[in-house]
Amino acid sequence: MKHLINILVILGLVSFLMVSCGEKKTTAPSTKQAKPTPESPDQEAWNSTVITTKMGHVTAKVKYGHMSRYSDKKLMKFDEGVKVFIYDKDGKLSSIVVSDRGLLNEKTELVEALGHVVAHSDSGATLYTDHLTYDHKKNKLYTDAFVKVTTKTDTLVGTGFESDENLNHWVIRKPRGVSSRPVTIDFESHFRGKKRKQESPAAKSSAEKPK
Repeated sequence: MKHLINILVILGLVSFLMVSCGEKKTTAPSTKQAKPTPESPDQEAWNSTVITTKMGHVTAKVKYGHMSRYSDKKLMKFDEGVKVFIYDKDGKLSSIVVSDRGLLNEKTELVEALGHVVAHSDSGATLYTDHLTYDHKKNKLYTDAFVKVTTKTDTLVGTGFESDENLNHWVIRKPRGVSSRPVTIDFESHFRGKKRKQESPAAKSSAEKPK
């Protein structure tokens, strides 16, 4: 009898060990959320408008389909279609810029339109490019990319462009194309800085050197 009890005890211990070894360890699911990284936006919004002002006057309105804001970088990214309404100093709508995407740098106050950019002004001029920047502080539009500008009578293309916010006084840096009438592009009247540089003594002495 005693021998039988010992056998049953041994069998019980073996069975316990076999069951213990066969059990799978399980852990409770983690409830910690991933910490935001510098590449992750801390704010998002859909189908809304961002307004920029100067001295209490509205200078631009940016309407977008989706916005991601990165506070550390002071940067807003827009996608799903962007439309920028630019106003002159009197509060009158002067031009509209439409693009696929956009950026708003809160530090420099630059608004960038990216991808299939079309800018139309109340003066009748229309600009086509892939990248256009609006300088909120200087009230200026510019790009280094390829551009096409159409007016009621002309179509000009080139690389590089600068203009006032109304697209009334503009310059194509490297123009080419066909005009239906003589066109005079007066770089100096629109960019006084360049004129002063050309009239400096150093520039004159360089120009007077024999080639």
